[in-house]
Amino acid sequence: MKKLAMFLLGCLVFGACAGVPVDKSTEYLAKGEMYHKIGRAQKALKYLNKAIAEDPTNAQAYLSRGSLFYSVGEYDNAIADFNLVLEADKNVPELYSALGAAYAAKGEYKEGREALLKSLELYPNNVAALNSLGGIYYSTENYNAAIEQYSKALELRPVQGIFYMRGVCYEKLGMQEKAADDFAKADFLAGVSAQ
Repeated sequence: MKKLAMFLLGCLVFGACAGVPVDKSTEYLAKGEMYHKIGRAQKALKYLNKAIAEDPTNAQAYLSRGSLFYSVGEYDNAIADFNLVLEADKNVPELYSALGAAYAAKGEYKEGREALLKSLELYPNNVAALNSLGGIYYSTENYNAAIEQYSKALELRPVQGIFYMRGVCYEKLGMQEKAADDFAKADFLAGVSAQ
């Protein structure tokens, strides 16, 4: 199994499987994404920066670096990278979702809401955008609007954290029975994922 994983990594990084030469920017991007996935942020950043230096038009490198910045709490840098990608392509719902989440994490709820609504305009079934929008409404104490967004997300995909947050909203509104029901569903999903 380990040999297969190394072979597949070689295919991804070096293009060995297809016999197609991979440019340096793509090679650095793949290495950066791999290091990000295994939690090696500094090494990932090094390679993503190399990918961008090699090809300043590599939108995927900016997107990956923005995701890395977001994951380590460098929201201003994440927003800058996401906006660079948006200059090239304004029709990527996941990008608006990521941008909205970064703004929300900074407490810039108006900008976050606008980006998330744009994401949902492009792709109404974006669970991440619905969840993040619910989070913005929760943070601004608009619990009914938060419940609405969380409910839409849960119709698409039952997720432990979303059940929990909707339950918290119900609790804030004094709807204890609904809150208890959502907390039980969240606990059930936690148990299922632990098995």
